[in-house]
Formats: sequence, structure tokens, C-alpha cells
Amino acid sequence: MKSHIHPIWLTLLATLLTASLSFAQSAANDEAFTPENPPAMQPITNHDTPAYRAAKLFLHGVNLGDYLEAGKGRGVRVAANEFTEMKRAGFDHVRVPVGWQHYAGPAPDFTLAPEIFARVDFAVTNALNNKLAVMINIHHFDALDHDPAAATPEFLALWRQIAAHYQTFPPQLAFELDNEPHDHATTALMNPLYARVIAEIRKTNPHRTLFVEPGGWGSIAQLKNLVLPPDDNLIVSVHCYDPFLFTHQGATWTDGATPVTGIIFPGPPSQPLVPDPGLNLKPWTLDWIKKYNTLPRDENPSSPLAFTTKLNYVRAWSDYYGRPAHLGEFGAYIKADEQSRVNFYKALRRAAEADHLGWCIWDWNANFRYWDQRKNAPMPGMHDALFGRGN
Repeated sequence: MKSHIHPIWLTLLATLLTASLSFAQSAANDEAFTPENPPAMQPITNHDTPAYRAAKLFLHGVNLGDYLEAGKGRGVRVAANEFTEMKRAGFDHVRVPVGWQHYAGPAPDFTLAPEIFARVDFAVTNALNNKLAVMINIHHFDALDHDPAAATPEFLALWRQIAAHYQTFPPQLAFELDNEPHDHATTALMNPLYARVIAEIRKTNPHRTLFVEPGGWGSIAQLKNLVLPPDDNLIVSVHCYDPFLFTHQGATWTDGATPVTGIIFPGPPSQPLVPDPGLNLKPWTLDWIKKYNTLPRDENPSSPLAFTTKLNYVRAWSDYYGRPAHLGEFGAYIKADEQSRVNFYKALRRAAEADHLGWCIWDWNANFRYWDQRKNAPMPGMHDALFGRGN
């Protein structure tokens, strides 16, 4: 999610919100987890694997959002001392989204420019020097989402070079294969492609921890379609920005899908929210707002109800298939009011930890920010929301 959102999300949003409700209802009605993945997805019965041991390094993380994935000459800046602040705050890992494809030469080699390695090395070495685990990925690889077959040679070439460059780095460095595959990069299509990339990386990094996301933007609902090879050092990552109309309210990059601001968390509001009629909202948005205005907190769509059952499912899926799971992104845009953002981060963080899931907030100092660079301090209430005692 975040900025640079692909337009296909706009056509899927109403469907996903509807599916979210049915998903929650069905999961809540099932006392025991029912495995749904294809037969090729075999459970790993031993939970004392390299992946489970590595997962302990990735419990409380922060994304360097809008930093290296935005392309040449763009993105926020992160100073070396800020990695010290991350560690001091209580974070144990940093996720570094990287737009490697912006620095790749022509086919067939797709040679990466030294510039991007230098920039990523800055983040990786500063994280490691501050005793932070670190994850690097390929982010916003639009060509892969639009035409996976055509982009496969570049995808493999990028990972071949990344893996070779970092093969001597310590095990606290992990690779995440692809951020939020979507559009034509369905889970079913990514399954065999992931297997090819994993095999390529294993040539130079036989023991490196790898993170893998399902399709549908790293959707929890897509876990049921994931098929992974029998590699015992893979961690599955999912993203959760529910409730979306709250977390992305006022965002400009959703092409008008989330124009209503003033949505609080948790609902209902003390006074009903009355959106501007000129916004020409879709019926499903108006229905959501009606429920937000009227339903009590334990039934309200802008409440932990939006994500708790989903995270319960992730935990059950992880336990059954013997694959540790990680919440790679969650967050709320700064257009939400300060206290609601604090309430949201605290509630989702607590829900993830209740299901023994590592988490990584979006983001450090960009549009969903934790850190205020002007004041050299966390945004008000954010540290307590994530690390406060008794919380």
C-alpha cells in the first residue's frame, strides 16, 4: 500500500472489503484451523528450524519507507545516527525497501549500478552496526506485476547480483523476494517463480533467511494459495492496512478511493461523520461510513475487529504449515488525527503480539512517520503505543 499504489487496487477495494467481512465471519465460526493450500504445500512438522530461529531477530521492526524504493533523486533522507535512535527506541530490525530495477542496465545482464549498492550498503551496515537485523527487498517492481513472464529474466538477474554482493554478510541480513505482488503476479503464478529465485539465491547464500509474500498485495487472504519449496529457512510475510478507509484517509495516491478525512480509531465517533456530498462516494464507502457512525465499538468497522481475526488466521496458518509468519507492514497515514494513530498502532501491535507475530511498522520518517526529524524525537504517543510498559 502506501504511496505509489497501483491503480488496480481501486477496482479491487470494494471486493476486498466485502471479502474481509466474510473472511472474518468464517474464521470466527471455525473453532479449528482448516488447511486450504494446494497439496504441494507440505507442512514442516519440526518448528525448530533455521527460519523459526531467525524469526526471533525480526520481532519489532520499522520500514525505511519512501527512502530507496522511490527511484533516482527521490525519497526521504535517513542519517546514520537515526539507526542508533531506532535501536534505542526498542526496534530490533529494519526493513529496507529498494527499487533495484531503477538502477539496472539493459538486457540480458541487467547490470546494477554501483550507486545503488552503495546506498543500500549504507543502510545495511548502519543497521548491523547498531545490532539491528535488517531485511532488504525488491520493491515496486511494476514490470513484474504487469507482465511476470516478460520480467522474469530481470527478476532473476537482480537477485543473482544482490545475492552475490551480500553473500559474505552476517546472518542478521535477510532477503525479501518481492514486495506486494499483485495484478498479473498472482500467488499461483509467483509460486514457481519464487522457487526459481530461491534456487538462484541458494547458489551463493545457502543459509540466508528469505522472506516471501503471497499475492494480492501481500494479502492474508492469499495465504491459502501459497506453495513454497521444502526450504526450512523461509519466513512468510503479510501486510495489513485494515481498516483501509481509516489508515489511508486523505491519501492522494489512491486516486480518490479514500477522500474522507476525520475518521477516528476506534469508532464510533461522538458525532456522526457526514461526508461532503460532492465527493460522490461509492455505495460501499457510504455503507462503511454508516456502520462506522452507528455500530458500537466491538462491532465497529474502524476498530480492532478489522484485523484481529485476520491475524488469528495468520497464526493458525503458520502453526499448521510450520512456516513462521511476519507482519511486514502496517501503519496509518498522518492525515489521521494524532490520538487515533496512536490508538491504531497500539491496537494492531498488541493483536500481532497476541498471535506471536513479529511486526514492522510503515514507516520511520515519511508519510506514516514514527520519527519526527525536525524535533529529533518520536511523534507524540508513538513510542508508548509500540513499546510502552503494560501496553
